[in-house]
Amino acid sequence: MSERIESFRVGEAVRIVAATRSGDIRVVEGVAGAVEVTVAGVSAAAYVIEQVGEIISVEPERHGRFLTSSADIVLTVPAGASLELACTSGDIDVQGRARELRASVASGNVRANTVVTTCRVNSASGDIRVGSAQDAEINTASGTVRLGHIERSLRLNAASGNVFVDTVGEYAICKVASSDVRIDTFEGSEIRVKSMSGDLHLGIPQRRIVELDFSSLSGRLRNKLPTSDGSPSEKTLVVSMAAVSGDITLTAAGS
Repeated sequence: MSERIESFRVGEAVRIVAATRSGDIRVVEGVAGAVEVTVAGVSAAAYVIEQVGEIISVEPERHGRFLTSSADIVLTVPAGASLELACTSGDIDVQGRARELRASVASGNVRANTVVTTCRVNSASGDIRVGSAQDAEINTASGTVRLGHIERSLRLNAASGNVFVDTVGEYAICKVASSDVRIDTFEGSEIRVKSMSGDLHLGIPQRRIVELDFSSLSGRLRNKLPTSDGSPSEKTLVVSMAAVSGDITLTAAGS
């Protein structure tokens, strides 16, 4: 196994573009103004590592229509770097704090701690875990999705595999086939769900007026919200769900 290590000087608006086939991509937080790229594997020498302005790219050479064999990539970047990462078979692990994340995997897991702005993940097969982001756009065919605090918006497309979210701050649009969606605390004003057979579990804070539009051929509504204490409402929440056989459960936030 061979290993290559290359270092670069960068400014505050650095962007990293990295891709591999059957290998992992790991991003760790380093010092300001510096990026270090480590490529380890039998074909490490076949990777093109270059810097153009504030963009650093790490990608395998192409021979005709085919990519060469792949390797593991470790990126040591300043806090707040923008990231565009892709692998065919392998995991993506982003530690520390990224300004923006675009991650794409065919078979593998995606994990990110903190994304300051938008987190976009496309996955064919594998689990997705994001600690926090301002906005999240998740597309998954198969795998469990676990999201922490989504400050503003969530856009979700899921075929199978359940979805668990701690909080959503403003609005959510979810399209699912058989995935169940659980949002422990929905602090926003609108959520729209289209489902074949997946259920929705929604935690609603106190002092909300809920406008519900629910249609389902065989699904049921379960209202477990506590009785109002008579205090004035703070916000109106629109909940819209169209399903074939999915249920909807409304509960107190965090329950």
